[in-house]
Amino acid sequence: MKKQLFIGAAALVAMAMTGCQKTGTIEGVVLDPFTGKAVEMPTVWMDSTIFGTQNPKYPYKGDLQQGKFKFEKVPVGSYLIKARRSKYILGQQKITTDEQNPNLSVTLYEYSDQIKPGLYKSGTTEGPEKIDNQWVVYSTNCSESVAGYRLTMPIATDAAKVPGKKDKKKKKADKSAKVSNLPAPLAVDAALNVFYVNASSVTSPLVVTSFPAVEGKVADHADCQGFGADEKTGLFVDKAKGTTLNVEYKAENLFQVTGNLPKGKQIIQLSQDGKTLQTYYFQVK
Repeated sequence: MKKQLFIGAAALVAMAMTGCQKTGTIEGVVLDPFTGKAVEMPTVWMDSTIFGTQNPKYPYKGDLQQGKFKFEKVPVGSYLIKARRSKYILGQQKITTDEQNPNLSVTLYEYSDQIKPGLYKSGTTEGPEKIDNQWVVYSTNCSESVAGYRLTMPIATDAAKVPGKKDKKKKKADKSAKVSNLPAPLAVDAALNVFYVNASSVTSPLVVTSFPAVEGKVADHADCQGFGADEKTGLFVDKAKGTTLNVEYKAENLFQVTGNLPKGKQIIQLSQDGKTLQTYYFQVK
């Protein structure tokens, strides 16, 4: 009886020791987030480990042509896995495995370092398609009202640039013509799905909120700087009806923004640490 108990205890100890050293397989693919296509021949590695595709003994180099990678016999635990390629922005992701789930499939994203900051459409298989922010020159700097736009903007004319111009009638006509109206909002679907490339690398979260755009008195928004002295009205947000959108990190400086927008004219605010990075003016179908 004692012998059987001893054998049973030894078996339990052996199982416990084996469990502590349990390993699994980490595999996945590296994709371009804008096109959904595989990034050919990426370098993938797990920080502070021996696992990396640059290892001379890495056995699956042929799969890298399709952006695929695989690391076997990886001890369970938490890791930071990264992907990079020349002229591409770094992609990385924190992963965790345990004894119940030692294997993991991972999708990493990296994109061309030639892509400029701004908002981009998703699902464009041919490449990044930027959403032109033609309203940015009309935006004002608001400390409490979140965001505001000028409805009109003075513009320079050829006559205004001619020195010594003395024709008063001509000047009067030019004055009425030196105005540009706020462009119409961009028509978008209620189900928003876009990418945002940030101008710089930051550690604080990106916050994206959509607000109804309402016309209001400039005098009621004294915290907004940038209006002309003779402007009586502007376009502002209704702070009481904000809709917070989902933000997902995809790669260094790149975020995917999704969510359902209320119908009507909306001002989309992107901010970090309470500071507005950019605003966009949309007409939601």
